[in-house]
Amino acid sequence: MKDAPAKHGTRARGSIALLRSLAREPLLHFVLAGFALFIGGEVIRSRNEVHHIVVTQQREAHLASRYQLQFGARPDAPTLARLVERDVEEEMLFRQGLALGLDRDDEIVRRRIVQKMRFLLEDLSAPREPSDAELNAYYQAHAEKYAAPTRITFSHLYFSRDAGDHDARERAAQALGLLSSGKAQVSDLGDPFPDRYHFSGYEAEQVYRLFGRTEFSSATLSAPLDRWLGPYQSVYGWHLVRVDARTEAQHLELVTVRDRVRTDYLLDAQARTNAAALETLAGEFTVVRERS
Repeated sequence: MKDAPAKHGTRARGSIALLRSLAREPLLHFVLAGFALFIGGEVIRSRNEVHHIVVTQQREAHLASRYQLQFGARPDAPTLARLVERDVEEEMLFRQGLALGLDRDDEIVRRRIVQKMRFLLEDLSAPREPSDAELNAYYQAHAEKYAAPTRITFSHLYFSRDAGDHDARERAAQALGLLSSGKAQVSDLGDPFPDRYHFSGYEAEQVYRLFGRTEFSSATLSAPLDRWLGPYQSVYGWHLVRVDARTEAQHLELVTVRDRVRTDYLLDAQARTNAAALETLAGEFTVVRERS
């Protein structure tokens, strides 16, 4: 037990001797000096880069082009000089703001950077023009998108629920009887409607937007032509309807909708390449979620 302090003292003296020996080693001095110079150089280089602004010819051309798009003519020399001066001022303020950390915790700045990164990904992975075979294959796979929709021309009579739902339905049924027997004119029946009474060439989706996905809308798509029918309920109340014409959905050839197919093909291709680029980027990150 008494030997333990002696052993510790011996180790301490050995460590001190080793440190003194290393301190006299020229190679260690050289390594430490080199490391210090490297760190100092990196700090100076970083600071110099932040405060070193180069106005390139490409940047001047970009400023001139942006001015021309806005005002319809290229800037003269004094105007371009002012544009460059203002651009340099903005760049100085921007860099100083970054140095001060003003971009941190700023939702607007964050959204803008995210938006620019999305644009950058799109620029780097823009899809190529499709071949005729690729367009045709895409068209065949999505043919339902390129059909001419069903169109309906119809008239209706409206019966308000102001006095109750049952009353509105009964008045509609009575009006249908009068019309069927020829004892009344259309203009003498029904209540005022907030929109029109006659609809020409409407697509099914337009009918749904106006009257909801109701039995009245379904009747316009399936009822026999040229006769008053009902009553049918909508989001407004009760109606009688007369369908004057109905053009069923028609298949459209590729040559007719080629531009639409090309646009949709490129949009879908862009979406796929964007997703792949994001997946590749995500592979470079580790996401850890803290648990409460």
